[in-house]
Amino acid sequence: MALKQQTPYYTYKKKVNIGKRHGHQSGGIMAQMMYYMSESRLRGKIRRIRDALEADPVDVQTLKQLAISGDGLITVDLRSKVWTKLLNVNAIEASRNHEKKEDNLEIKQFRAHKYWRQVNLDVDRSHRRFPAEMRASRRRALQEQLVRVIMRVLCRNLDLHYYQGYHDVAVTLLLVVGEDVASALLEQLSLYQLRDFMEGSMEKTNKMLAFLHPIIEEADPELEDFLIRSEVGQVFALSWLITWYGHVLKDFTTIVRLYDFFLATHPLMPVYFGAALVIRRRADVLSGECEMSYVHHLLSRIPDDLPDYVEELVTASHSLFCKFPPEKLAGAAERYLKESMALAKHKQFIRELEDQRPDSVLRQRRKQLAQYSNDALQLPAGIQSPSQSNPYMKLAVWTLTASVGTVALYVLSSAKRWI
Repeated sequence: MALKQQTPYYTYKKKVNIGKRHGHQSGGIMAQMMYYMSESRLRGKIRRIRDALEADPVDVQTLKQLAISGDGLITVDLRSKVWTKLLNVNAIEASRNHEKKEDNLEIKQFRAHKYWRQVNLDVDRSHRRFPAEMRASRRRALQEQLVRVIMRVLCRNLDLHYYQGYHDVAVTLLLVVGEDVASALLEQLSLYQLRDFMEGSMEKTNKMLAFLHPIIEEADPELEDFLIRSEVGQVFALSWLITWYGHVLKDFTTIVRLYDFFLATHPLMPVYFGAALVIRRRADVLSGECEMSYVHHLLSRIPDDLPDYVEELVTASHSLFCKFPPEKLAGAAERYLKESMALAKHKQFIRELEDQRPDSVLRQRRKQLAQYSNDALQLPAGIQSPSQSNPYMKLAVWTLTASVGTVALYVLSSAKRWI
């Protein structure tokens, strides 16, 4: 049974029209040349993602590298497929398991759970996480799905504790992959990357947050000295970490770009990203008062223009991780490494990722396409694209198959902002 495709529930905006003339001819020509190079790179990257998905076993290492590199996983269709592989989830099986459930029994189990009321309260307040143009009826339906996604994980794992902000992670998954697969993805994410946040106390979360300071101290001692003297601590970054920045960022394309990055890397990468963000703002910090309330207020507010340089931050945080890996950080960081459930399970989880089989649907499509031309982006008649039921993905597929021209320049420029 082929996995049912779902329409994504969010939109994206492109801020700059690459290739548009700005007053004189040479500027337009240079911009168009840059665009042609960008289009070729995107087409090549899409082919590499598809090849890695269809390899037997699935080439998880290549998928990770592509998720980390510029533009991330590019489209919602590719993202929905790769995320399942990065979390070792069988999407088709997850859909089948949900179809077998008896909803009435499930709801009774949900209502009996100790976190039922709190989950509903938080989801009711989650309006801002849905597109502003979405119909109220559609948003309410998605909020009901969101409650079910969260409660399934909590009911199946009674040792996990819900925390405020968990729903921000869950809604990101829901908007990308739909309810059935989101439940399976959230469970894997909770058992591995988010495990320390779901303890009965905040002790391990606070220790994870404390990693910010050793990282900044290694990369920028002057800035770290200022932060210590200001006594700002690290609570300003709490909402960043426990929601994977989903609660503090307004641009959904930036949020899912970060999820590509975090899912493909170490459980502590969100902390390294926070350190990279603080370091980038060093001039603002050092030019102000060395006083706790001022520094806290400054750092706790995410800059509105962060989407414009998110790729730079991704590169910077990955570089920080490579230069100063967690194992080499001293003091409190070492104590956290010994106690962390998330880090203890990470190596085992990585081993399990390496033996996944490609989806049968992808393998069948690969064989069908082999008899046609070498252009992997040109689908023959009779072979249904996985994005045909998705109007946003129709746009992306049409763009990649169209000839490079004035219309294609604009459309593919928009497609690039799936980051």
